[in-house]
Amino acid sequence: MRKHPLFMHLNDEQFKIICGEARIIKLRKKSPFLLNTDHISKIYFLASGTAKLVSFNSLGENAVRDILVEGEIFGDFSFTGINADGYVTGLRTNTYMLYLAADEFKKMLQHNHLLSFYYAGIISTKLRHLESRHSIWTNEDARVRLLYFFQGWTACAGKKETDKVILDNYFALNDIAEFIGVSRQFMHVMIKELKEEGLLYYTRKKIEVMHAFLSQGTLKQKTAV
Repeated sequence: MRKHPLFMHLNDEQFKIICGEARIIKLRKKSPFLLNTDHISKIYFLASGTAKLVSFNSLGENAVRDILVEGEIFGDFSFTGINADGYVTGLRTNTYMLYLAADEFKKMLQHNHLLSFYYAGIISTKLRHLESRHSIWTNEDARVRLLYFFQGWTACAGKKETDKVILDNYFALNDIAEFIGVSRQFMHVMIKELKEEGLLYYTRKKIEVMHAFLSQGTLKQKTAV
């Protein structure tokens, strides 16, 4: 497992201390990892791979809250004492995360100014992304939200060709539908329309996204979805 980007700036001894306090988990697609199993607030670091963060709504139904990529921080990252609810699953092989009790990590930041400095930078970037996504989700239609999703995904994991970007498909269609806030049926309609327009080719194993679609608008977002 690679170091989480936040810990790249620590020497080996400092990183050993982090690993001694943290628990390391391999995330698997068919084995959801429950986040709120006790009353201790935690902070989670996705060290490698891609994962899906799922929460429970008021009716007890699952809802995709975020698609996480390597370098993400989630959970009680603002140190409010409120633990994350729901579960997280890996979407790619070799997806690992580590987590610490929020109070313990807060003490580490207090004693390591360099770690604190880089943590503040990562959180600032995350908050800007959330603000941007909130604006898109409340002001734009489903097609723009889908464009946002593919722009982020292709930026981090796409194989670029002359007129398109090729992606290995490790998301279920329902995952994408939940993430952008539409029904599975409506997702099918949008995918069909984009295929007919020559902008997208979608199968369970591979997706081809044409540059003509990706260049429709400039959206601010994180490095990847």
